[in-house]
Amino acid sequence: MNARLTIARQSPDDIGIRQVFVSLDGRDFGVLLNGESVMKDVPAGEHKLRLHNTLVWKTLHIDLKPGEEARYLVTNRAGWGTYALVATLGVGPIYLKIEKTGGD
Repeated sequence: MNARLTIARQSPDDIGIRQVFVSLDGRDFGVLLNGESVMKDVPAGEHKLRLHNTLVWKTLHIDLKPGEEARYLVTNRAGWGTYALVATLGVGPIYLKIEKTGGD
């Protein structure tokens, strides 16, 4: 039996720049712009969820139960000096936050 995995980039705290690249067990799962989400049915069991915005990489080890609908919220958030550096250099520190927002 499968589980359903949703990754959403829909936080009001997201700074709205850079894509977030998502892979599950080394395979592409989706690329998210601000406001987007991706949902797929995946085999139940243990998985390696990897996300990055080309600057910051995060890895989660998740265990999905049969029939579970797991949801994660991903946010590109500003850090100290982000806006000043983006205005000056075109790039600055952008941090990646991941939080589980639903599931069994």
